[in-house]
Amino acid sequence: MKDLKIKISGTSGQGIISSGDILSYATARKGYYVTTYRAFPSEIRGDGKCYYTLRISEHKALTATGYTDILVCLDEDTIYEGIKNVTNGGILIYDSDNIFSLKEDNESVIKYAIPLSTISRDIGSVRSRNMVALGIVVGLLNNLHLEEQILKDIELRYKNKNQEIIDLNKKALLAGFDYVKNELKRVDEYNRAQMKTTGAKLIMSGNEAIGLAALVSGCRLFAGYPITPATEIMEWLAKELPKFGGKMIQCEDEIAAINYALGASYAGVKSMTATSGPGFSLMQEGIGLASMAEIPVVIADVQRCGPSTGIPTKTEQSDLFAAMYGTHGDCPKIVLAPMDVADCFYQTINAFNFAEQYQVPVIILSDASLGPRRECVDLIDIDNLKIINRQKPVLSKNDEYNRYQNTPSGISPITSPGDLYGEHVVTGLEHTPANAPTPSADVHRKMTEKRFRKLETAAGQFSKAKTYGSEDATIGIISWGSTSGPVFEAIDKSFEAGIKVQALYPRTLYPFPTDWIKDFIKNKEFIVVVEANYNAQFKSTIVERCVHINKSIEVFEFLKYDGTPFTPEEIYDEILKVANIQMARVDISTNKHTHF
Repeated sequence: MKDLKIKISGTSGQGIISSGDILSYATARKGYYVTTYRAFPSEIRGDGKCYYTLRISEHKALTATGYTDILVCLDEDTIYEGIKNVTNGGILIYDSDNIFSLKEDNESVIKYAIPLSTISRDIGSVRSRNMVALGIVVGLLNNLHLEEQILKDIELRYKNKNQEIIDLNKKALLAGFDYVKNELKRVDEYNRAQMKTTGAKLIMSGNEAIGLAALVSGCRLFAGYPITPATEIMEWLAKELPKFGGKMIQCEDEIAAINYALGASYAGVKSMTATSGPGFSLMQEGIGLASMAEIPVVIADVQRCGPSTGIPTKTEQSDLFAAMYGTHGDCPKIVLAPMDVADCFYQTINAFNFAEQYQVPVIILSDASLGPRRECVDLIDIDNLKIINRQKPVLSKNDEYNRYQNTPSGISPITSPGDLYGEHVVTGLEHTPANAPTPSADVHRKMTEKRFRKLETAAGQFSKAKTYGSEDATIGIISWGSTSGPVFEAIDKSFEAGIKVQALYPRTLYPFPTDWIKDFIKNKEFIVVVEANYNAQFKSTIVERCVHINKSIEVFEFLKYDGTPFTPEEIYDEILKVANIQMARVDISTNKHTHF
């Protein structure tokens, strides 16, 4: 078995996320590759559903979405939601104390009705059902030898609790494990499951990767306001920044957060903030100030369903236009879109380098699928990372310091308060090179050109767009961000079916990657733009700016805006539709009848 998908589901308060986290950390520490998808309701308590999908693999897994091999349900509703996606020969585990018979049957699925409530009551706490269920899973996968590592991870997870809680969770895990060993009449073949371990690696979420990269980049001030699903960045940096002489400031709102970060950056400290859609809207004027005053700052937008408060715990890619065009006036900025957890780290390094070098606001577009997702990441060689600091002038007593000197690159050396001979005034008003506010039409034209010239200078340093699939394919997929995993797996599946497809993933979205897209589509007959929003924001920009270079190309859109991430299966189905359109045209020209 090369990989295995496990899904644990139930309602809020049943410990779904805790048990999934423990299992994911333990499997990673054993040396397997792990990727996860976590979904939970907006309500703190109530009947909202929680889902934790974990994919264990001996190679780097691209996504945890799609079909499930082992489904664990701690409530009845999630059985009927999840059983239709269990693979043939897969397993359903449910609590026979609460569910006496299934309303809906699936003969291809093996069902284990286990008295989880009775087992947990017998060991002292019915609230430990989640750990009993986890023990059942570990027992079913006995050849992966996870039990000892999970016991260690229970210690780590609850190290700040009293010993009684730690012992109870261990007891519950072992009770489930022993039930499989001594009482369960098995008819499945998962006891044969074996995978190769692949050595040491990191496991982190997309949000944690952004926090770690900020720390490595030299960020020493984070200002933010708690907002799902970005809060984890703030919480992580709150723990880690003080160890390196930095500070995390929890502000009264997002307007304060962006301006606090700007003030710290003006003072010479690398700074950032993080938010989601509603907070990002409040930050727009501050982003404009950063652009006009040429103050470096990094903003992470972990997108969620919107508009307004929307659905805080569900995913969407609907802030693209807000990131590219949200501020008033002509506002130079850079927008980056990481593709996976590892890319969250490296694109955040890039974000700080670009912000510092080009003195612009840099926006990182993540989302609620990528931010909370945990994945295994290959070990990072921090010592060999390129870290760029802002360019400082060398001044003497008789020098005239022009903060906004109009240079060929557009970059003007920057000083901080206290730097000798570098005094200057910063304002959001248009200004001369010598910092004096002015309404001059000629100055505004020249300074606007200067600010945008920095982006032209920066373009050569942007990460190259990622391509995946067959270079000679005439069907192309263009997308961005967190959709990469399911798209790449769908392309692999298409190749096995004899359909050649190639994907393009730009990781810089503003300035818009016109040249990369034009080069990609020039030999394509069909393009499918995959994105998680209703308005086809990326596709409409591609059509407006790029497709005129290949007037015969047909551009389709595949949109999703229900708050759930794409799966490889549904993208593969979309590829089949386009392939059949292509084959139908070949059939007409050759009088043949072929279809996939």
